[in-house]
Amino acid sequence: MSRVLKIGSRKSALARLQTYLVLGALRKKFPDLEVELYFREASGDQDLQTPLWKMGTRGVFTQDLTKELVDGKVDLVVHSWKDLDLEGHPGTTILGVLDRADQRDVLLWKKSSLLKHSPEELRIQTSSPRREYNLKKFLPKSLPSRYKNSDLVFIPVRGNIQTRVRKWKESDADGLVVAKAALDRLLSTEFLNSDELEYQEIRMFLREALEESVFQIFPLSLNPSAPAQGAVAAEVRADDDWALDILKALSITDVVAAVEEERNILHKFGGGCHQKIGVSVLKRPYGKILYQRGLTDAGEVLEIEEQFFSFSAPSPESAKKVYPVPGEAIKQKRTPLPSNKGYVLTADGKKENHILPEELIQRDWLVTRGNAYPNLDSSLEHKGFVWTSGLKTWLQLAERDVWVHGSLDALGEEELPKGSLFGKKLNFVKCTHVGSTEIESVLERVLTYQTTPLEDHPDLSNKTHFFWMSASQFDKALSLFPQIRDGYHACGPGITSSHIRNVLGESANISIFIHYESWLASLGFEEFKGKELGNQTEKNSA
Repeated sequence: MSRVLKIGSRKSALARLQTYLVLGALRKKFPDLEVELYFREASGDQDLQTPLWKMGTRGVFTQDLTKELVDGKVDLVVHSWKDLDLEGHPGTTILGVLDRADQRDVLLWKKSSLLKHSPEELRIQTSSPRREYNLKKFLPKSLPSRYKNSDLVFIPVRGNIQTRVRKWKESDADGLVVAKAALDRLLSTEFLNSDELEYQEIRMFLREALEESVFQIFPLSLNPSAPAQGAVAAEVRADDDWALDILKALSITDVVAAVEEERNILHKFGGGCHQKIGVSVLKRPYGKILYQRGLTDAGEVLEIEEQFFSFSAPSPESAKKVYPVPGEAIKQKRTPLPSNKGYVLTADGKKENHILPEELIQRDWLVTRGNAYPNLDSSLEHKGFVWTSGLKTWLQLAERDVWVHGSLDALGEEELPKGSLFGKKLNFVKCTHVGSTEIESVLERVLTYQTTPLEDHPDLSNKTHFFWMSASQFDKALSLFPQIRDGYHACGPGITSSHIRNVLGESANISIFIHYESWLASLGFEEFKGKELGNQTEKNSA
């Protein structure tokens, strides 16, 4: 290739990093491609005091670069996709490139603030109206109960990630909310030029800040991200076929489709940084999930969660064919295992060993329900992360004054972070009940309680449609009523669905629903809307 590809971007560390990621991908695809990089400061980088939503001009981080592209000074511009104007620009084309980073928001919280009990107020830095609106609803429930009587005060903060972290550290604010994708990328060394002194210093600075803080990674179901958060885009002149063809090689179809859907939804409400609307689209093997939450300019409250299925069962003849309907769950007695005898650790579901509480406190915990949380002696302090299977468990633990770091958000164990998180190597163990070891899992398990049914199992012989809250619940029912094998089964994603599939075979009728209520609605039983299921275990708890 004789032509030199000229790439422009903002000169901030994160913008250059994303450009290096694009450059690295281009070099793998086109080893002979000659590239020149041009970095400049955008107008939005010059005013770090005015909140973005008050600046009045759309595209404050992109318009200057777009002008240089249109004028022919560069051939493409690398952007954070969420910064791009929803209206687009005449004469240019936007292409999604690379995979998407984690689209969730993260709360950094000073360890010194953990010592506060019932402070009058909690001060949290963010300049996003979207974050402020949704977090006013979520944080009073997700933070430990020591803060339940505290008022939340949101404080504007501007600047790149390291600037915002520095301002937060030097202020009296308790928390700071940022995009997790930015932290992940700046802490990474997996990009060209990662050994530059500036990036080494940024990583050191961020690691020190994280050592002095704890965090919460917010669930998208209640705190959807800004559209396109975590995604990278390349802007190219619409008539430059040579550059367009090159960039198309870096496009990932599912990422582009999700981002474009998010941006189209926000566009319907007018767009702009002033919007109090979060929109997130997730693509999973079992279908697509859409979350919308916020407040429109017209005053409409958005609380939308939709699931689009790869398979769903036909409607049953009547509610009598469905199990369970609300209130039909088997009542269970749950008894904690004595902590003074240690905990049973099962690595493969067959071999049983004992693990002492002193060992357990060093592990990261995936807690499957509220009463699965290990009952440690008060003299022992847990050193690892706390993750929950769903949000119900998160809120139960918060009521017990436990700091929860994140949740699977009812999407299954595949959502559990792997490898390391913010520089800390992960070592998860699953806190669950006796009997769960019969179900295959990649996680070691700590058995913290046992269950005893308080009534006989209901007769399922004439039922046709089933929703299983756990794999062990399914196994028990199948052993009593083998004729249900040919019915229509549903459950949450994760090990419950994979276990049922393994037992029934690939031809089994299995639907994946992230909520029991969604399953009921899909069968047409609106009369049960809002009613409690009863004393069932939280989905994926096996």
